[in-house]
Amino acid sequence: MIPSVSGSVSRGLLAAAVFACLAAPALAQPAPSGPPNALQGFATNRNEPIRINSDTLEVKDKEKQAVFAGKVVVTQGDTTLKAPQLLVYYDGDVAAGVQGSAQPTESSKIRKLEATGGVVVQTKDQTATGDTGVFEMKTNTVTMTGNPVVLTQGPNVIRGKRLVVDLTTGVSRFEGGRVESLIVPNSVKPDPAAQPRR
Repeated sequence: MIPSVSGSVSRGLLAAAVFACLAAPALAQPAPSGPPNALQGFATNRNEPIRINSDTLEVKDKEKQAVFAGKVVVTQGDTTLKAPQLLVYYDGDVAAGVQGSAQPTESSKIRKLEATGGVVVQTKDQTATGDTGVFEMKTNTVTMTGNPVVLTQGPNVIRGKRLVVDLTTGVSRFEGGRVESLIVPNSVKPDPAAQPRR
């Protein structure tokens, strides 16, 4: 539940609409196998319902922002994002755009989602942590920054300053400095569901 929102059906629907753009069919292809990449969970779970819990929700129509704050937890399928604050930047009128629908309309497009204050994204056995995480809807990318950004899968660890993930292509890259990796051979078992059928 989002305790600070009461008596407004359209704003209650905002919680469902915030990550609806992550569920759009144009967003993603299945994640390729490779280094740990918990951020691809939002792409592979795009048809799953989205649940957002926070202590407060404030909608700032003039600034075209919605602010979820206080122990924010976003869950979609087997992917969970946790952060102290989630900022949603949108175009148009959110209240008018989501009224009667969980999908944002053209008048209420979400431009960007920004998780701040220490971000943790978990999916299955993979975890990504950083200081901030920014989801850019136009480019369909997620950028995590931190000191450092850390990706883990079992005993495998990759550290760097900035991680950019293209959710459409599944390509991930570290930028902005040295990358430190610890890869343990044979530590990750292939996912049987991802294997081609014969």
